[in-house]
Amino acid sequence: MGGVGVTAEDFGVKGPRGWAFRGISLDAGPGSLIAVEGPSGSGRTSLLLALTGRMKASEGTARVGELALPKQSAAVRRVGALANVAGVTDLDPALTVGEHLRERAALQRRFGDSVRALLRPRSERAA
Repeated sequence: MGGVGVTAEDFGVKGPRGWAFRGISLDAGPGSLIAVEGPSGSGRTSLLLALTGRMKASEGTARVGELALPKQSAAVRRVGALANVAGVTDLDPALTVGEHLRERAALQRRFGDSVRALLRPRSERAA
């Protein structure tokens, strides 16, 4: 059996528009399969992003293996990944252009490209 265990206790994320999700508790041992269900807007994607260290929790605690969230989010991001999934990783129409650019800049800092490269004129980026 591979993988690491994931636990959470009263886990929640609150954003500028209110709670994405809250009160989540789970205990999944290594190799477990977890299904997250709910209607659109119920916080499923936000929960998965938080459990992979990509969104900062506002309340509660969670662990991925021996790593504590949100304190060790960077370490959790090094051992987990998100796939490019149509309908999940697309641009969010509820976010402003500035919010998308800030998110993109944060991802580029994390994965090696410079923020300055993002801000260069299109003709320089294409070259």
